[in-house]
Amino acid sequence: MSWLLYRKNVFTTPIQLQATDYLFIVLLAYALLYVFLPIGGVSFLNKLLYYKNILMLGLMYFLGRLMVLESYQVMSILKIILTVTVLAFALNLFEKAIDTHFQTFIGYANLYQDINGIEPAGVYGLTYTFGAESGAKRFAAFFASPLGLAAAMLISFSTALFLFLNSKVKGRRYQYGILAMISIGSLLFAYSRSSLMGLFLMIFFIAIVLGYHKFILYGVMIVFLFFGAIFLFAGDDLRYFVIDTLSLADASSLGHVVEWLEGINSMVSNPMGIGLGTSGNAGGVNEELKIGGENQFIVFGVQLGVPFLILYIALIYFSIRSSIESYKLKGSVYDKAIPFIAATFKFAFIISLMTSNAETYLYVAYISWWMVGYSVKNNDRPQSITV
Repeated sequence: MSWLLYRKNVFTTPIQLQATDYLFIVLLAYALLYVFLPIGGVSFLNKLLYYKNILMLGLMYFLGRLMVLESYQVMSILKIILTVTVLAFALNLFEKAIDTHFQTFIGYANLYQDINGIEPAGVYGLTYTFGAESGAKRFAAFFASPLGLAAAMLISFSTALFLFLNSKVKGRRYQYGILAMISIGSLLFAYSRSSLMGLFLMIFFIAIVLGYHKFILYGVMIVFLFFGAIFLFAGDDLRYFVIDTLSLADASSLGHVVEWLEGINSMVSNPMGIGLGTSGNAGGVNEELKIGGENQFIVFGVQLGVPFLILYIALIYFSIRSSIESYKLKGSVYDKAIPFIAATFKFAFIISLMTSNAETYLYVAYISWWMVGYSVKNNDRPQSITV
């Protein structure tokens, strides 16, 4: 609205649409049709509520698409991300010290019951995501779930690593290195396997993007050392947790597989989808009609059909590609920061998208799509729109 109100030449400014712009516009228009089409048994209000979840992703993308930031503003954003990281880690340490979730003190269960109309079906009086199969507590700091915290730490790690690699002040490089380790620490407190795998993928991806081929070797060594340390020094609970995960023998992994099969079967039977609000766990989903939900791609495919799924996959591909192209353009460190974080996070986040309804993690969903939009804007010819 501020862009519309304060731009004097709003109707004469040339619009340079790129592939990601077209894809997002088509996705939003496609999903809007399903709000009005008589498909599925979900009420119109719930369809509208679910469409809001998709619309917000587009709004954040196009907000980034229209913004031009000064160097100090970019650095301020990066500092805010790292501040959130430090605060989350500090709260994680407190939770671990007293062996109690922060959510226990703030009425999380009551809020969940008020929103969903049912008591949380999980451990420790919270939802099931707060406990691992082995019985270990999974902490979330001030995020809505441990999975949301873990995904956020991927953005934090990418931010800290970028500053570490590009800082010319030795003392600050050490600080950024410590912040990268802190983000990994919170990720471990969250006990998220998908985000941990995403972290390894991110390291390999960064090595390829930067041309640091030795990093790939170091990454492989770190993976082997990590799993070797688990099998040699960790307790039985963690060791069996890893074994059960790799063999799909634990209830959580089996649950993912069951949800995937249900969703795939629905897509085969109804390739054009069964309507909004019929899969996943975002706002507007009807629990009685829900099919699948442990995979963002399948969630969209079940509701909006195979065409929407293909468009969504294409959107992610072009988002990563456009962000890399933006990063490789000539410019200052500040011009490269957001594209670097956007590309590396979106690539690492694919694992989370495959194992959860991850676009509902609003912190990372909103920030990452905003970053993609900002990165795509950098690929425009020099006719920028200033906010």
